[in-house]
Amino acid sequence: CTSSNGEESCDSNMDTIRMPSAVPSGPPLSLRTVAISKSAILTWDPPAEKDQNGVIIGYLIKYQLSSDPSSQMTRKVGAVTQSSLDNLMTGVTYSFTVAAINSIGTGPDAAMVMFK
Repeated sequence: CTSSNGEESCDSNMDTIRMPSAVPSGPPLSLRTVAISKSAILTWDPPAEKDQNGVIIGYLIKYQLSSDPSSQMTRKVGAVTQSSLDNLMTGVTYSFTVAAINSIGTGPDAAMVMFK
């Protein structure tokens, strides 16, 4: 927009740029896990577009031994929708969740899934 003689005019061809003003308000969707030997392959879908509040730049994966919440570990990945967690113990149940990250911060966790 420009100001001339106290009057403001805007070019009608200008695009509006929307900047995120909040962390993602919804979790990643459809979190799934597949076991391969001592690894877990996690896959998920991004949060619904209306819940992203900007561009998703990464995800925070949280996992722990189901019997020991204090064993929680985290791993950040880029804007991908699959990740492999390796060197897991066999015969033990793990809990997994994932949260989306935008330039403002981290959103809510997806529904937890279990893996043994």
